[in-house]
Parts: sequence; structure tokens; C-alpha cells
Amino acid sequence: MVDLSLAEKCENLMNVVVESRKKFGKMCIDYEQKTSLVENKMLNLQLETISNYRFKPKQTVPNIDVEDMCQDIDNFSEEILERYNRIESLQKRLGTTQDVILQLKSDKISRKLREPMTAELLLAKAKNKLVWDIRTDSIIF
Repeated sequence: MVDLSLAEKCENLMNVVVESRKKFGKMCIDYEQKTSLVENKMLNLQLETISNYRFKPKQTVPNIDVEDMCQDIDNFSEEILERYNRIESLQKRLGTTQDVILQLKSDKISRKLREPMTAELLLAKAKNKLVWDIRTDSIIF
């Protein structure tokens, strides 16, 4: 063995490395498979224990009477209908109020009432309305 050349020594060492890689690669693959099997068994065991466990509720669910529920639903529907009718009547009253407002805006008397009433303004209007009658040589109101 002493007489082996450097190339043969390298080749022998490479063969040893390749064989050790094969051996340890198989061992790693086996290890991975075994660990995944164990993990799956543990998960299945945990799922089994959880599924078999009976949970107790913190609060018991009350037994609700069907008649009471129906009565509550009927009361609620009546309340909704009442509110709907009130809204409809408010809409009708709003429409009539809008009509009244439009009439007031177009009414001449309401326009006159909106103008400020002062003595000076009334005198000025009266002076403008005065008409001089030429025949009688007097003021006509």
C-alpha cells in the first residue's frame, strides 16, 4: 500500500467519501421518515383525545318557549308597522307643509307682511300712491 500513487490514494479517499455519504444519506432519509411517522402518530393521538373529550359549557343554554318567541316576533312586527305608518303620515304632512310654504311664497300679502313696517316706510308708500287729480285740483287716494 505504500507504493500507491497519489492519484490512487485520492481515488480511494473519494470512494470512502462516496460510500460514507451513501450510508449517512440512507440513515438521514430513514431518520426523517421515522420522525415524520412519530409526529403523525402524536398528532393523531392528540386529535383522538380532543375528539373524545366532552366539553362542559360554562353557561347552560336556557330553554326558550316557542310561544314566547312567536309573541315577541308579533310584537316586534306590530311595532315596525306602527313606525312605518308614522313615517308615512309624516311624509304626507311634510308634503302639505311644502305646498303651504310654496303658496305663501307666491302670495302678495305674505310678501308685504315680510317687509319691515316703519312709519317712514309707510309715509313713503303713501306719498308714492298719491295721485293728483287735475280736474279737481286735489289729491286722490
